[in-house]
Amino acid sequence: MFTLNASGADPAPRRPVETRPKTITEWLDRLPFGSPADTARQLATALYGLNRHELGADEHHTLLALYRPMVARVAAILEAQFTDSGAPPQPQQRQIGELLRELQIELGVGYKQVLLAMANRRFGRASPKRTAEVSARLLAALRDIQTACYLTHTPIPVGLWQEMHQIHAFALASNLADNAVGDAASPSLAYSQALLIALADPPQMSHAELVHTRLYLDHFAALAMLTSAPVAGHCGFPIHAEGDAPPSHFAAATTNGGLWLDTAALCRHLHKTVLRLRNGETPQRIGLPPGMEGERSLVLCKRLLKQWSTGAQRGFKRYATPDNTVQLVAGVSAIHRMLEMAPQAAPLPQKDDASNLPIHVEPVSATAAAVDATPWTVGNDSASGLALYGTPDAPLNLKVGDPLALRADDAAAWSLGVIRWIRMGEAQQVELGVERLSPQVQPVWVRPLRGHSKTNPEAALFIPGVPALKQHDRLLLPRQLYGIGMDADVWHPPRQYTITFGRCLEHTPSFDLIAFTVLADEQP
Repeated sequence: MFTLNASGADPAPRRPVETRPKTITEWLDRLPFGSPADTARQLATALYGLNRHELGADEHHTLLALYRPMVARVAAILEAQFTDSGAPPQPQQRQIGELLRELQIELGVGYKQVLLAMANRRFGRASPKRTAEVSARLLAALRDIQTACYLTHTPIPVGLWQEMHQIHAFALASNLADNAVGDAASPSLAYSQALLIALADPPQMSHAELVHTRLYLDHFAALAMLTSAPVAGHCGFPIHAEGDAPPSHFAAATTNGGLWLDTAALCRHLHKTVLRLRNGETPQRIGLPPGMEGERSLVLCKRLLKQWSTGAQRGFKRYATPDNTVQLVAGVSAIHRMLEMAPQAAPLPQKDDASNLPIHVEPVSATAAAVDATPWTVGNDSASGLALYGTPDAPLNLKVGDPLALRADDAAAWSLGVIRWIRMGEAQQVELGVERLSPQVQPVWVRPLRGHSKTNPEAALFIPGVPALKQHDRLLLPRQLYGIGMDADVWHPPRQYTITFGRCLEHTPSFDLIAFTVLADEQP
């Protein structure tokens, strides 16, 4: 017998359950989408009651079809509220994330119950078209739960991957895996999308990158093929359908009865897309979906090409570091303020272009609010970075791409790193993957020179070069400050100099790491 973890009927329902399609449609049309949290709560409550009410499979399927577009609409609104969310999240964002996941879970429970009723019916055989559609709808609902967890930095529910593997295996055994019905994808396509999202390594993605990956897969996931064995010369990944684990870049080859996700055609498309974007063609001209615009599309396609072709490879061996701890400060402005509080020379005055009067960048006041470093435990260490974990008392709102200042203790110097991945576990525990950028970092003030207009100095970070690695000095700037070829004044106590912004070496949602050329250097 085909089994799934689906909640049964509630022997003591909390409120009457509406099952008349016309009345439900009228109620859905009146929902207050201007208040998405209230709407999500009402939809989740209604679906909870529906899923625990005695219903026939056909009736349940009809009612879920009414709810599904409304769930998608409010889920998109809730997801947009996580654009600037990090880990641990703010209390309001944590509540919204719980609502988003609850809503997707209840829609999934409904389709589980319909599929179970159809697959295990005592008499007759369910319609193959209806079975294929419900299997695909259910896999899509579970995929959306998976994505909601990635967007909100929360663990994937126990059993979710096991059920996705089981549902696809059921569709394969029923010869329905490739059947697309109406506007529903085929079961294999919905399953492939979930596999590809997991292989894209969402913990290393920003909110925008994950949303754009989903947009790309909505249009091109069909280029990936699920086969029984790898094809010579093709890139791909083994899919172990046993157990409760997602696909992995480090998984061993499939054994008998396993699957293979062939990504060769998908990677060829990504490669061509990267070349055309580099040549200046717009995303719309080359057929990318609406919403995939700007430089982010090129960066994302290069990243996906790497993740879905050769996969991830560790460059350095990791070492366990029991009981080691570090202090951490996150963000350009916080790192700058913390470094300026250390004893050092005051910045030199700058000259006003119009009046030639000195304009001082005031040193940090003794009464300024201190920057509190938070303690983290080192999970493992390597030549390129380290893994940290901790349970911060305050919602730090850490995000992939945030710069970090780190030191082992009060006597050590601050080094500079960047967050490459984030995961959240139970009890608000946060795990961070940090790449080392530099063993040294210094605070500077940068004032871009935009014609004759006067601009205020901005806090930035100076990263000294390492001659042994043929690495030149660099600047880490806050976003929206950089423009290639732009001149800028730099106050770097005790020096003052004028530079030209060079190539952008790295761009994240939090900073731009740039090369620069010194035009004039006024020594003290």
